[in-house]
Amino acid sequence: MTLPTPPDSKFIAVCSEVGRGHPQYLDSCLKELGSIPRYQVAWWLPQAAYRLGAQGGIASALYSRLRGTGRPSRLQLALLDEGLRRRFRGYQGVVLVDHPLLAHLLAPVCRVAYVHGEVAAPPVCAVPSAWRTFAPMETTRQKLLAVGCQPSAVLVTGLLVEPALVAAAESAFAARLARLSPPATRLTVGLFTSGAYPKPHMDALAAAAGSVLAAGHQAVVFPGIDKKRVERLGMRLAEFGLVSLCSASKVISPADGPCFLVMSETRPAETSCTALNFGLLDVMVAAAHERTNWAVGLGLPMFALLPHIGPFAQENYDFASGQDACLPLEDPARFGRMLTDLHHSGRLAEMSRAGWGRLPITGAKVTAESLLAALQPLPLNHDL
Repeated sequence: MTLPTPPDSKFIAVCSEVGRGHPQYLDSCLKELGSIPRYQVAWWLPQAAYRLGAQGGIASALYSRLRGTGRPSRLQLALLDEGLRRRFRGYQGVVLVDHPLLAHLLAPVCRVAYVHGEVAAPPVCAVPSAWRTFAPMETTRQKLLAVGCQPSAVLVTGLLVEPALVAAAESAFAARLARLSPPATRLTVGLFTSGAYPKPHMDALAAAAGSVLAAGHQAVVFPGIDKKRVERLGMRLAEFGLVSLCSASKVISPADGPCFLVMSETRPAETSCTALNFGLLDVMVAAAHERTNWAVGLGLPMFALLPHIGPFAQENYDFASGQDACLPLEDPARFGRMLTDLHHSGRLAEMSRAGWGRLPITGAKVTAESLLAALQPLPLNHDL
């Protein structure tokens, strides 16, 4: 890995590019912070472990167990280092990181601010030596304090939702709630892959999309940015009928067609397209990872892909389910029919209301403001 020498700047962002959730939380904060240097780590080992651990079975169980344990060992950190500590040792500014392993690695040598955007907080996410940890809720903060973080270092921000979705949230919720009130019959379902493309989830997502179409609803599939996996998913969806490919800049209409596969080359492009079409979506299908925040903060009813994979998913699901904003996708082949029944009974409208207005959704903005306020009047040193 080649990493430039840190510039003379108050902030540097270091992104793990592991999965989608961690980098997306960082993306959102940087959107609010403005232009600061950003480095991407070519972390092949964590990326490989993330992909392998998402495939189900024993691999997933082992991955969840390893990620769910406490602090990484010295050996684990040495394997992950790749020159990072040497590059940032003595750096006078703040290194903003998206992943707990990056925080564990760099906190002993420089001033680290770790963006923890998940509701869930397994022990590995507690980094006692971090200068700041940003958590979405007080319950999340308390979990981090219970395993070693200092109270003064862990700040509550509110849910960390993409700024583009925050801007569209209120109007999208009002339009969604109006559609979810019968007698409207056709629903638009957003189906989202995770960054690891786990096979059990991909199978369930394809089956759910087919069921949605068979029930007369519309499916808008956001397959991520891995071209090979997007192509494979497109071929599977084609078995259920006409699939329209659309670019990340298209605003989709309910009258356009039964099934759309949204093509995005980058994560920001996918986020932009999601924001453009967020007001169209009535429900979503997704893993209980970062998009759980949409269910409990933006009023978009969620159906969680099973099984829960990784150390965050079960806890995220339990929280969203406890808020009455999420149900498990237990039978993808019957999903479309179930949606129709839940719609007619008023349950989908109840789920939407349950996920709106209870929690603040401007975590990215609060994180940025906190960082700027902490550093603006102070010199660049380590005595903070």
